[in-house]
Amino acid sequence: MYDASKLDYTENVAATRAARDWAHANGLYLEAELGEVGGKDGAHAPGVRTDPVEAAEFVAATGVDALAVVVGSSHAMTDRSAALDRPLIAELARAVPVPLVLHGSSGVPDDELAAAVRAGMAKINIGTILNVGFTAAVRETLAGDEHIVDPRTYLRPARTRIAATVARLLDVVGLRC
Repeated sequence: MYDASKLDYTENVAATRAARDWAHANGLYLEAELGEVGGKDGAHAPGVRTDPVEAAEFVAATGVDALAVVVGSSHAMTDRSAALDRPLIAELARAVPVPLVLHGSSGVPDDELAAAVRAGMAKINIGTILNVGFTAAVRETLAGDEHIVDPRTYLRPARTRIAATVARLLDVVGLRC
């Protein structure tokens, strides 16, 4: 993943193309972000979206292998209340010849995630939802026994919680496990 989305469009294209050249020269796949997904480092105002025409131009100019787009999700959400722009996802999927990536998926409800995949999202990034589950399981375990000091004991339920969350989300997006 290479993110030059804070740069102006022309600089983003040049930097991303250079990153793509390096990645491909080293046998790597490159994902880029066009537009800033909210929720991190002073990102754009709510409501901003990736333009399909600009996305197609960006992919053609950079040669990236996948494109993260801005369609209503936001990084670091701890509640699952984001509403995605499903028609825009479908329009973007038609406009670009590479897989679309959804960043900030932890804040997206299950029905929205499933709909996003049906509309054309090929890669769903999650992170915060795993952190929330892991932390909650550790807190619950430690609160249940003040004498626990061995991390293998209190991390086991956290790993189990993460595995269950991943399995559930794989099911949500149609990748039964």
